[in-house]
Amino acid sequence: MPDRRPVGQIALVTSLQRFPSRAPHAARRAFRRASRRALAPLLAPLFATLLGTACLESSQALVWQDADAVPLAMPTTISDSTQRATLAAALSELPAVRDSVGRRFDLAALPSVPPANPALGVSVEPLDDARCVGSLQMRASSRGTVAVWWSERDGVRVDLLAAWRDIGQDGWRGPIQVDSVDVGSTDARDAAEGAVIGCRRPAPGLAVDAVNGFVHVSYALVGPEGPGIFYAHQMDPRAGFEPAVPVVYGERLGAARVASDGDLVVVAYEDPNSGERPRIAVAVSRTAGHTFERRLTVNAGLNPAANPFVVVRGRAVAIGWEETPPGGGVPSWLQRRAVLR
Repeated sequence: MPDRRPVGQIALVTSLQRFPSRAPHAARRAFRRASRRALAPLLAPLFATLLGTACLESSQALVWQDADAVPLAMPTTISDSTQRATLAAALSELPAVRDSVGRRFDLAALPSVPPANPALGVSVEPLDDARCVGSLQMRASSRGTVAVWWSERDGVRVDLLAAWRDIGQDGWRGPIQVDSVDVGSTDARDAAEGAVIGCRRPAPGLAVDAVNGFVHVSYALVGPEGPGIFYAHQMDPRAGFEPAVPVVYGERLGAARVASDGDLVVVAYEDPNSGERPRIAVAVSRTAGHTFERRLTVNAGLNPAANPFVVVRGRAVAIGWEETPPGGGVPSWLQRRAVLR
């Protein structure tokens, strides 16, 4: 269910769109459907080839420090911040936490920032009547607080929006468009099968890097070229987000979270191609999110896995997730650590 001010009353700061979106609604919808049908069979083999090539070229991107998943005596209902803190503590004994990837420097304050948008309000959270409930993610940094959320629009589609509350400012600046190409579903069966459409999708993953100030966002949507897990980043708080990068394509869309430390960026996600036994996988970038290397499967157990979390320190990575017994029951929390080769 949406909450607060209609996004239609808020002027978007930046619009990065992979396909046209200013045509009338009916024409735009027809264009997207036709594009998806026409492009999917042509692009899928190309994307598969490119991803496969990346996997072959960097098959040793991560070296696992745990031979298998390590159970944690921790309830699955704790907060996101506690889960991240638990994973960070698990990395403390690895020497690789002290090895940086890329140069380090002091993150200076911005010399000037654009004015706040009154339509976003001055409260703790930016206002948007069309915001999907439970989708808002916020992170604080030395330059202010950034927020990312799903905003529902016509049909069963969403926009991914962001806003900044800069240091010394009372209001929010934005909204800044992260991604606007979600086409929802063109198949009536999807709704009955619980497909990820409209607000019925996981919240985006969000990280703000303390080294370079980049904002990293991971998320699932159905683009004109097909459904998948995507990633986008913002290099300067006053600029727009770079064009989205596909992490992996697949029909089953789920949660995706992201963490970074300098040039090392890791996206942990529910593998959309894992069949009837959902698994957790990770994608690795050592170029601050501009390109991704090897996609690695994290868990190989018999239990369905979901709800991934990831923490990065230096060259060390920790991934946590939930597993549920096949017959149901109380989920268990597990983790696995790795080091960037």
